[in-house]
Amino acid sequence: MRYKSTERLGVNATEGIILREFDWIFREQPIVDVGIDALIEESEDGNPTGKFIALQIKSGKGNFSVSSDKLTYYISNIHYNYWLNFDIPILLIAHIPETNLTYWIEISERTIKKTKKKWKIDIPKRNQLNIKAKKKIAELLTDNNYEYQSIKIFKGEDIDAQTIYDIAEKSTCIEDSKDSTIKTIELLESLTLKSNESNEQFKHFNEIGLTFKSPRVIASVGTYAKNINLASKRMENECQIFSETFGAGIFAFEQAIMIHFLITQDIENVQKNVKSVETLPSALDRAIEGVKFMQESLSKFPEDYRTLTIAKKQMMSVVDLIIDEYKVAKIIVENLIESSNTLVKNNS
Repeated sequence: MRYKSTERLGVNATEGIILREFDWIFREQPIVDVGIDALIEESEDGNPTGKFIALQIKSGKGNFSVSSDKLTYYISNIHYNYWLNFDIPILLIAHIPETNLTYWIEISERTIKKTKKKWKIDIPKRNQLNIKAKKKIAELLTDNNYEYQSIKIFKGEDIDAQTIYDIAEKSTCIEDSKDSTIKTIELLESLTLKSNESNEQFKHFNEIGLTFKSPRVIASVGTYAKNINLASKRMENECQIFSETFGAGIFAFEQAIMIHFLITQDIENVQKNVKSVETLPSALDRAIEGVKFMQESLSKFPEDYRTLTIAKKQMMSVVDLIIDEYKVAKIIVENLIESSNTLVKNNS
């Protein structure tokens, strides 16, 4: 994992504010780059209360769309589904090194808004992370905060059997996401075959002297557009399944590693967990290449027919979404593998 100074600036700035101005405890997450960077624990008169809030810290203007009164952060479907699985309050922290200002917003279904294909969250610039925000942030804490299983895992405390079984079951979601990737590639291959058949048909029409205004040609174009539209809908559905199952699965995977590392000190099981996902990045690379090949083919579609142009535009949108989600998944897995291997190395 490459060292990124800009990201480090955000973590350091946030830690400084929490320690100096809140007088709370800042605990950096040992398994990094999934969806949570740190936990902060409330402290009253120097005494920890056992109430936590999770932080996702983003640093640098490039992570946001910046306007005069807000910063907008666009969220992948994977991160959205990851955060929904978390059982404690989560804040998105935005640090802008150029101004040395830090902002915050709660990540919740109330603050996250749907875009056409993904999600976004707006951080008002009035939401500066400083002593004035302490009271409002403290209101996110609840009396049963200390009961959250995520906190018990992070603190290395015993967790109940139901949680362990739930984590084991959710871990299987990673296999479901793999199946979804395979189905997406199968859909692409099927569409490629149909595209080749249509192209051969259009060549034949040209050879027998039919023009693009011929009823027979127009009907065939309609069939071609229909095939593209059906493939788009099916692929978009598979992308949604992939994002949901990967988000849930990687959350459970992370928790399993935390349990083995912090509670049972079972380094061997950490290694087994890491080994189980080591082939994922290369598999996602192959899937991305397959989708990109279709993207290139789509760019060569003729623009003579409105129905085909509309179908192409929709398919391009879906293909872009799939590539983005696969890239996010690949980065998450690579970073999780590297940080987990570092834990193993440092504790062997």
